[in-house]
Amino acid sequence: MQPYATRKVMVLYNPFAGSGRAKKTALQASEFVRKKNWQLVDCISSTYAGEIENELASRAAQQADLVILIGGDGTLRELVSGLQNQERRPEIAFIPMGNANVVARELNIPLNPTDALHLLDSSVPVHVDAGLVRLNETGEPERSQIFLAMLEIGVGAKIVHMVNSLRLGKLKRLYQLWGDLVYALAGLMVFAGKLLSQVRGTLINNENAEETTFSSSHLVIANMRTYAKGWSFTPDADCQDGQLDLAWSNKNSRMTELAGFIAAANRRKQSSRLTHYASASKVCLNTSNQLYMQIDGDPVSFEGKACICVLPKAFTIHTPRDNKPG
Repeated sequence: MQPYATRKVMVLYNPFAGSGRAKKTALQASEFVRKKNWQLVDCISSTYAGEIENELASRAAQQADLVILIGGDGTLRELVSGLQNQERRPEIAFIPMGNANVVARELNIPLNPTDALHLLDSSVPVHVDAGLVRLNETGEPERSQIFLAMLEIGVGAKIVHMVNSLRLGKLKRLYQLWGDLVYALAGLMVFAGKLLSQVRGTLINNENAEETTFSSSHLVIANMRTYAKGWSFTPDADCQDGQLDLAWSNKNSRMTELAGFIAAANRRKQSSRLTHYASASKVCLNTSNQLYMQIDGDPVSFEGKACICVLPKAFTIHTPRDNKPG
């Protein structure tokens, strides 16, 4: 870690985060840096989705030792993804201003932006894993995407897809005022609908080269324990152990799906009769039907093959001292 007196800091922010309050927080962060007698190399607002990953991450890698990043989980994922091909990766101080703030909840970073900023007075940088999914969709070129928390196929993913449609349509204003209500409405609509198709998969453990096959209509592949606003489908997940944790339903029924969500809300495991839990370094999926997938809360449609693996120590982020993720 750089000596504080010579630290070079870049402030990056998503101007739409926190219902537009991110700019004010960025100015606050800039003033915080000056009072620390650190060097503020720049304070930059992103102007379009993907700019942090495609352009600003490389600038940060060249100019800064520390990036104070203001935004939601998607903003953080952009920066982490953009830093993967850089020779040097600056540390990240994350100021959460999203809806769910899954990463902040996982790493015990304060949800209050001012408190998160002042965490730098006593924080420590820790290495955190990420996940990588490669999608080989039927008739389409392969595309890759990093995830920080989890990938999900099934009911929860369909809810995310429906919320995305509702928040961009008639319920846009309601989502801005009370996003949780829109998720609740979408959940009721999904559970009232038909059962979803199953995905087939193989998980691989590098330690003993064992392979396990499975088939399920609801699958969570997690790098972190936290799901949504404090739930957990994978209570044993650890974002620093170089493994992915999986949970999949053993039965394709509405009662099993509902029981799974109730257990997740209470951050506890279900019986092996209902849900299977495992860990692996690599997971391969295959389906001939179009499935609902969500990656860190973003909707993705998927049909074909997918390969998911771990990126050990993908980024360095500041957390409370003596912190235990989850």
